[in-house]
Amino acid sequence: MSTLYQKHRPTLFSEISGQSFIVQTLCNSIKNNRIGQAYLFTGSRGIGKTTLARIFSKAVNCLQPVKKTGKISIEPCNKCANCKAIMENKTLDINEIDAASHTGVENIRQLKENINLTPSLLRYKIYIIDEVHMLSIGAFNALLKTLEEPPKHAIFILATTELHKIPETIVSRCQRFNFNRLTHEQIIKRLQQITKKEKVEIDDLALEIIAIEAEGGMRDAESILNQIIALEDKKITGEEVSQILGTSSQSHIFNFIEKLLKGDIKSLLKQIEELQNEGIYLVNFNKTILTALRSLIIHKISPDIKKKSIFSPENTKKLNLLAKENNLQDLIKSIDLFQKSLVDSKNNPIPQLSIELAVIEYCLYKKPQEKLKETIVKKKSTPEKKEIKIKTKKNISEKSNLEIKNRSNNKPTSKSNSKDFQTILNNWTKILETINPLSPSIHACLKSCAPAGIVNDTFYIKTNYSFHKKKLNENQNKLTIIKIVDKLTQCKFKIEIITEDQIEELGININSSNSKDVLNNALQMMGGKMIE
Repeated sequence: MSTLYQKHRPTLFSEISGQSFIVQTLCNSIKNNRIGQAYLFTGSRGIGKTTLARIFSKAVNCLQPVKKTGKISIEPCNKCANCKAIMENKTLDINEIDAASHTGVENIRQLKENINLTPSLLRYKIYIIDEVHMLSIGAFNALLKTLEEPPKHAIFILATTELHKIPETIVSRCQRFNFNRLTHEQIIKRLQQITKKEKVEIDDLALEIIAIEAEGGMRDAESILNQIIALEDKKITGEEVSQILGTSSQSHIFNFIEKLLKGDIKSLLKQIEELQNEGIYLVNFNKTILTALRSLIIHKISPDIKKKSIFSPENTKKLNLLAKENNLQDLIKSIDLFQKSLVDSKNNPIPQLSIELAVIEYCLYKKPQEKLKETIVKKKSTPEKKEIKIKTKKNISEKSNLEIKNRSNNKPTSKSNSKDFQTILNNWTKILETINPLSPSIHACLKSCAPAGIVNDTFYIKTNYSFHKKKLNENQNKLTIIKIVDKLTQCKFKIEIITEDQIEELGININSSNSKDVLNNALQMMGGKMIE
């Protein structure tokens, strides 16, 4: 046999990867002689439905079953005449029917005629109907009576990937078992067993890439491994697997994520174009990005989790650094966008469009936060520069000094409330979320705005767009914002929407006695740092 999934197909219950609950239940039913007459195996492709049906067929007909202790209480011996006849396909008592090519009523009628005949060799006559959802309505109706009152020597095992297409009348007459997709760890463990038998050396990164690409299907994973083993290398590496599958290297992945979290939209779009030109399959690239972002968020939340890293030591250090430098909200947003991008990409006629849109949307989301950081830093640094200018200009005339002093005295006094401003900053995301269901239009405008400061009894919000300023300054909209701010922060202020040019003109200055604390807290909250 040339294919690995046929050559290394499990022949015992203990060799089945995953599905431990199903295996345990079937073993106990055989051990206690409580065998059902109709079973329904459901689940996605390549996760062991047909394989388990074959092992179960051997176990119920085995002449010398091996009894064990533990979860797997019984195994077929694979040595008796019955087991050998089943494994060598030399008995007419085991019937595997492909429903995709036997969909009609006539096929089921023929089955009903033969089912009453006693087994020629085995104890039970087994009917394994694969992809049973492909049967016609007439065929299902013909099968219904047989499932309801089958001969004692007959057992039906129906397998399907699309349970919703099977009539409830059929489902209700079967013992139903839902097969789960396999985890990465289960797939990797099984692939390690196969490569050991095949005497092939392959590194952990290569196995991890195969497991990600298989999407929980063992048969898919074994097919990919079979393709890679054809290279006949002494040692198969992750880089080689990436090239074969059209995925990208770790260096490309981390380079991309670093640019993404910085909001470098031009470089990101250029890199996507380069990957497309190099023949990289962008759906796989998207999957790998999601895997890295998932690891990033886990490191962020629980850095002490003891888990074997799938990345190189150098990239693991980068992972830890990126987790420290970026806030949780940004990471969650990036995962949401790239998850959506992965779903959309499968039906998108332009391969790179979905991932490009995810990048653009994330960078636009990132922009208002960066603007807010710049505003806070600017407010902190501007007065200090003016003060230095006044102190260091030694040759200034007394007349000029007097004019500066008079100008300063004539400027309207502003009382800044840094504590309340900090409270609003802490609750800004919550304010936006609360406003959204009440008025999506206000929420859409506020998303591109940022808190600027508080002067006397007025809370100022900065925007870069005159349309947003005009819209939000409407009385009804301002009342809605005031109501939500008051409710969530207990801070009672008037609201004014202004542009960046108006900040200095209006004398907004949060640089009061407590401004240093406000600045530091705000920078910490936004994940920023002061640049001299």
